[in-house]
Amino acid sequence: HLRDHFAPRMCMRVKNIETINERAHGLKLAGEVIKYFTGGKSILNLSPSMVYGFWHSDEVARSNDLQFIFTPASYKQGVHGLLDEHPGFTVAAWQHRPDSTGYVRARSADPFDKPLIQPNYLAEESDRQIVVKAMKLARRLMHTEAMQPYLDFEEYPGEAVQSDDDLLEAARHYGNTTFHVMGTCRMGPDTDPSAVVDEQLRVRGMERLRVIDASIMPTMLSANL
Repeated sequence: HLRDHFAPRMCMRVKNIETINERAHGLKLAGEVIKYFTGGKSILNLSPSMVYGFWHSDEVARSNDLQFIFTPASYKQGVHGLLDEHPGFTVAAWQHRPDSTGYVRARSADPFDKPLIQPNYLAEESDRQIVVKAMKLARRLMHTEAMQPYLDFEEYPGEAVQSDDDLLEAARHYGNTTFHVMGTCRMGPDTDPSAVVDEQLRVRGMERLRVIDASIMPTMLSANL
């Protein structure tokens, strides 16, 4: 029952404005550190994303099944969290309630042996369809009229990536976890053979052991865990 929010991140190179990328190097970074320790506004105070929004993949249902985030920074291609040398911004969008499920399995009886973790991102067709719609939303946001003075070019996946199949392949290549993993010790009634903990978070079949974290959630939340 492992689930996670899977996010393709789309990046645009920018001009006519400064981003976190420039402020994170050399003397400018030293200035940001000084501002941080003197109580000023600094990039060291910032959340990983500046803007969060909720939207929908279906104009009829309008179910708010997508979330998007905006960050005034660009990252190394395919390397989550490592800033690029060039100024840019990033928009990511993902599906709130994925159908694809993975697993966490013990590799051996040794508790210090790292487990096997398989998230199975995009295993279900419904997830593949919605993630493509999420990427189209991200691209629309990047090309809004308000952003036009600052746009240089789309770095990835790039303007050449337009078809649904190409967007899906880009999602597989550039997508990453949002660190919202949950569900592997799901809570449920005694009649549910897949439930690991009861309503008091006690692990079934073991005494004096509880699990108290996001893994006990029976279904994925429609937001950050």
